[in-house]
Amino acid sequence: MNNLGLTVALATTPSAAFAELRERPRFWFPLLLIVLTSAGLVYWYFSAVDIDWYKEVVFGSQPKFQEMTDEQRATALSIMTPKTLLWGSLISALVVFPVVFLLEALYLLVAAKVTKLPQGFKHWFSLVCWASMPVLITTVVAAILMFLSDTPQLAPSIMQPLSLNELVLHRPVNSPGYALFEGLGIPAFLSWALMIIGIRTWSQRSWLFSATVTLLPWICIYGIWTFLAFR
Repeated sequence: MNNLGLTVALATTPSAAFAELRERPRFWFPLLLIVLTSAGLVYWYFSAVDIDWYKEVVFGSQPKFQEMTDEQRATALSIMTPKTLLWGSLISALVVFPVVFLLEALYLLVAAKVTKLPQGFKHWFSLVCWASMPVLITTVVAAILMFLSDTPQLAPSIMQPLSLNELVLHRPVNSPGYALFEGLGIPAFLSWALMIIGIRTWSQRSWLFSATVTLLPWICIYGIWTFLAFR
């Protein structure tokens, strides 16, 4: 099964896709696709957005920023040039996904050793990369919204149109829980579902086992994040 066929199978018969990956683990296609399309979206956003308006929205409402003097605020904003914001965001897009995937794969490798599963690191990194393909849905929807927009005042939230915050909660930038609920959404839930299916396909164990292995670290991460955001 080639990469295109594997992508289609992932959406239609994910257990068959993961059975294929169990025999022939590979990860470059989804990894590069996710990283490069995300970086492209970031580049487009910062090339199109009204930077002065963006800086006021993102930084102007921060409590620490408001505590500064007028001179300090002007100095801080002057440092945040379009080029600085663009390259900082591009580097983040190029680095964050591979690092997160690496950490997830290392966790799954440890979990596999503890639970006596035979798959090695390449298998788990492959599973994580392919299970993260729903991220592309966000990229496509965000690109459509940016294309249809008739103003350069593009809210940062346009980059996460399928998040819980955008779909349900509508919390403003820098409000408690904003970043938390921007990170949670339909693509994350789909990715977790795919990972559960993949682990069950490879381990031949119960749904409960597969869900526990998949969700345990995320429950801990989001639990701590929620506590810190709303304490």
